[in-house]
Amino acid sequence: MRVLFAGGGTGGHVYMGIALASLLRQSDPSAGVSFAGSEKGIENRIVPELGYPLETIKLGGLKNVGIARRLSTMAQLVPAMFKSIGIVRRFSPSLIVSVGGYSAGPLALAGRLRGVPLVLIEPNAYPGFTNRILSRIAQGAALAWEDCREFFKGEVEITGIPVRPDFHRIPEYSGRKGRPFRLLVFGGSQGSRPINNLVVEALPYLSNHELEIVHQTGPYDFEKVREGYRESKMQNANILEYIDDMPEKFSWCDLILCRAGASTVAEITAAGRASILVPFPQAADNHQRKNAEALGRRNASMCLLQESLSGKKLAEHINGLARDRDRIAAMAARARELSRPDSSEKIIALMQRVEGSPGQDSGSGNQDH
Repeated sequence: MRVLFAGGGTGGHVYMGIALASLLRQSDPSAGVSFAGSEKGIENRIVPELGYPLETIKLGGLKNVGIARRLSTMAQLVPAMFKSIGIVRRFSPSLIVSVGGYSAGPLALAGRLRGVPLVLIEPNAYPGFTNRILSRIAQGAALAWEDCREFFKGEVEITGIPVRPDFHRIPEYSGRKGRPFRLLVFGGSQGSRPINNLVVEALPYLSNHELEIVHQTGPYDFEKVREGYRESKMQNANILEYIDDMPEKFSWCDLILCRAGASTVAEITAAGRASILVPFPQAADNHQRKNAEALGRRNASMCLLQESLSGKKLAEHINGLARDRDRIAAMAARARELSRPDSSEKIIALMQRVEGSPGQDSGSGNQDH
C-alpha cells in the first residue's frame, strides 16, 4: 500500500492519521505513508517531528466565517486544486484517507481524477462539511457513530476512532465511595475560557471539603483562574496550564468536565469515565453538541449547553453527581461499553479492502456515489 493521509487542521484530525500510519507501518514495513494538509494546521508541527513526510496546500474555511474570509477561501480553491494534483502525482498513492478538515477536499478530488480510491474517517456524530461533500465520491467510510451512517455510501463500517492505547489501559472505575470526589476540568484549544469562567463562578457553591479538583486552564487564563480558586478558599485544587499525562489524570478522577470534541469523547469512552460535556457552541455544524447528545442518549454522560448554564447551575449538577456514586459508576460503565479498542485495526482492514477491491486500479474505475 501507498497511503496518503489527507487533511488536518486540529490535533484530533492529525493524531487519528498518525495512529493509523504507525499501525500500518508495524503490520507492513514496506507500506508507503505520506501526509498532506494545510499550511497553518497543527500537522506542520506534529507530522515532521514523528518522521513522516508532509506536503501542504493553502486553503481556509468556508463554515462559520465572515464574507471576507469566505471570498478569500474561494480564491484559494483553484491554486489549491492544482497543487493537490501535483502532490498526488508525485506520491502516487494506492489509497487516500481523509482524516477531515478543509484541506482534505482538494486532495481527495485530485486523487479521484487519477482513479485513486478514497476512504473517509468521520469521528463525529454528525459528519463534517468536507466529509459530507466527499461522501459522494468515496469508496469507504470508517465512522465513530451509527448516528451518521445515513450520510455515507459504499463500504461503511462503525469502527470508532483511534486513541492512544494508554486510555484503554485505564482500570475500570471502582466507585471510590467514602472518599473525596475527584473532578478533572479541561477546556481545549477552542473553548477553554468559557469552561474556566464557569468553574470559577461555580466554586462558591461547591462542597469544597469533599472535593478534589485538577483544572487545566491553558496558558492565557492560568493566573486569573488560580486567583479565583484562591479567593474561593478551595482547599484541594491543583491548577495547571497543561496536563502532560492526561491518561493518568483520567484514571485519577471520578468525573470529567470538558468540551465534546470527537477525540475527547473517544478518550472518555476508552477510559470508562463519567463526564459532564459542555459543547463548544461555535463548532462547525454544531457537531460537539451532537457528540455530547449521542453520549447523553446512551446514559454515558451529561450534556449541558453553555448558553443556558451558570456557575451556580453547574455546581448543582456537580454536587448532585458527587452525592450519587452509583450513578457515576453506571455512567462510567456505560461509557466504556461504547469504546472500541480495536478501532485502528478495523480501519486498517477497511483501508486494505477498499484499496484491493476490483475496479480501483486506474482512471474512471472508481464508483461515483
